[in-house]
Amino acid sequence: MVTKRISIVLFSLLVILSAYADKNLKKDITMVSYEQGWLDSEGTLALKNNTDADIRNVVFQITYLDMSGKPLDYKEFTRDVPIAPGMTKKFDIPAYEHKRDYHYYKSENRPGGSPAFKIEFELKDYNVESIPSEYDELDDFKDDFDIDKEISKYQKRGFEDWLYFVMGLGALLFFIGISVGLYVLVAVMAQNRHRSVVAWILLSLIATPLLMIIILFFLGDNGDYYDSRYDV
Repeated sequence: MVTKRISIVLFSLLVILSAYADKNLKKDITMVSYEQGWLDSEGTLALKNNTDADIRNVVFQITYLDMSGKPLDYKEFTRDVPIAPGMTKKFDIPAYEHKRDYHYYKSENRPGGSPAFKIEFELKDYNVESIPSEYDELDDFKDDFDIDKEISKYQKRGFEDWLYFVMGLGALLFFIGISVGLYVLVAVMAQNRHRSVVAWILLSLIATPLLMIIILFFLGDNGDYYDSRYDV
């Protein structure tokens, strides 16, 4: 009886070992691309099935590197991802350092610059018997997603948009005020020099009020006004 049990255990071990022997963890599944912009709360990973069998799930490790190739961090993932033979499949994983606006070096950068990183993909296993539930994946997402910071970020952007609007409106009102003031100055100078206010305003519209101010300054008072006024 004992001998029979030992035989069953040994047979099971041989089956497991043979299954692993058929797997080439460096070539069976390879990474095709990765995307993560500075605003993304998730990164998008694309894997290719290089085998002749259907892939049901994958176990892999992502190592995060700085731009010089120095390791920054690593994380192991297990995902239920069906991939047909010879096909490529995209799926999402929690973004790396989303709270600090990190971006994958081939993806969108923050205006003004943000930290960039590279990654290394390492396949650990695939078509395993059991994988974490959807709640485990949600926990992974919660670890890398800070709702309070997201709200704060959008509130900050809303304030910045409002500030830019006020600054733009102020600049527009200032420009309008200066323009109206120049036309008023042309009218006052023309009136003080006994010249036609309407005519000089029209000339200001054709040319510029600044040019008319300079001309009026050098022309001075209208001598014909006094001659016609006191002519008997």
